[in-house]
Amino acid sequence: MRWGHPMLYEIGRRFRSLQSKPASFWFAALLGIGLVVRIALLLTYQPVAYGDTNSYFRLAQAIAGVGERGYDGTRVPGYPAFVALLGIQERPVWIAQLALGLAISLLLFWMTWKTTGRPEAGFLVGALYTLIPGQFLFESNLLTETLTTFFIVASFTVFLAIRRSPSTGWSIALAFVLGFTSTAVGLTRPLFFPLTVWLLPFVWFGSAATIRDRLVITGAFALLPLLMQGGWLGYMQSHWGVFSPTAMAGYSMVQHTGEFFEYLPDEYAAIRDTYLEYRAIQVAARGVQINTIWEAIPAISKASGLGFYDLSRKVQELSWLLIRDHPLLYARNVLEGWLWFWKAPVYWRPDMFSSEIIGQVMAVLALVGRGISVLANFVFLILSAGAVLSRKVRSWVKIDAMLVATGGFVLLSSVLQTFLDHGDNPRFLVPLQMVVIYVVVRAWVGPEPRKATL
Repeated sequence: MRWGHPMLYEIGRRFRSLQSKPASFWFAALLGIGLVVRIALLLTYQPVAYGDTNSYFRLAQAIAGVGERGYDGTRVPGYPAFVALLGIQERPVWIAQLALGLAISLLLFWMTWKTTGRPEAGFLVGALYTLIPGQFLFESNLLTETLTTFFIVASFTVFLAIRRSPSTGWSIALAFVLGFTSTAVGLTRPLFFPLTVWLLPFVWFGSAATIRDRLVITGAFALLPLLMQGGWLGYMQSHWGVFSPTAMAGYSMVQHTGEFFEYLPDEYAAIRDTYLEYRAIQVAARGVQINTIWEAIPAISKASGLGFYDLSRKVQELSWLLIRDHPLLYARNVLEGWLWFWKAPVYWRPDMFSSEIIGQVMAVLALVGRGISVLANFVFLILSAGAVLSRKVRSWVKIDAMLVATGGFVLLSSVLQTFLDHGDNPRFLVPLQMVVIYVVVRAWVGPEPRKATL
């Protein structure tokens, strides 16, 4: 069809020409863009440390056996082990995270291409990861997010490979790899500990037809989660007296209950009043009580006579007491934290760029990129609600196991994170942001190639 305006016709012709390009063209284009962006970052930006960075590097020293203190159970071991492996130096960690970012974009390309049949759709999703500042700039932050994103995207990619595997032997090998990547996610970021359990039924129903083969494939998948996650929980229980991924769960709960800590009875006055003193200081300085607990721990420990680990268990007990007695106050925080989860912030330091002009350009890109992410989040929620409530939406989207596995895990994580913490909730979405975008693109394009229209 020809449009009346020659320019529109030319745009349509070129668009159709691009669609006819083979997957190798799109892969090479994505690889080239990814390399250029990350080389530019190496030349113009710097690795950025945040408040959590020192604790990860301190625990990396403990793993490497060069620190003054042993492993204290305050963090899961994934990221500290990654840092230790790279020599506990900021620049090697930064370069490794840039390499992981490139790998993430290529995995997104393959996953989207294979589930839509459209390599250009794979290029779009992979390129968005490389070009949205909220994603690729995080590769320069000395925090867990890039490593977590890699393991999450790798897990869903391997899961897809299992579903497409031509033989039971390959499925067994891939299931073993999936067991490692999905376990590593939780051992890097505790919020994602449930990924192994979430994927278990998908592996069972998505593998070979015979019961015997399913048992072998599922067993290969479950082996490392049982050994690694189970072993870590056993270590935490035996060393620190908590059956949880870290010893910090009690303190995280105070992020919720700290807002109504004054309702604790007088028998807990030493803990209550000390916390309230620090809360007043935090509110006066920042307008919110969030993160008060991290400053107050030494003083509360001294006032109560409880050590770090005993105090964590105690404030967790007191938090559940407050939640039981004031469920509406807790529910308000839960709803608020869930809404915050979708805000898609950009964590970066404009002043770390070598040129002020580059920083200004990046600020504009960050605003545009955040707009794309927020829009994707909104569409994702609309699609999710529609898929639950409407048969027509389910039919249009053509829901399959991959969509349920990816989109369902995002929704599960959005709920878990707000029940367990009420602090930097928007940061919890960062490792899942591209999964959200993938789901939106896959829902729009569909599982089969569709004729392009303009």
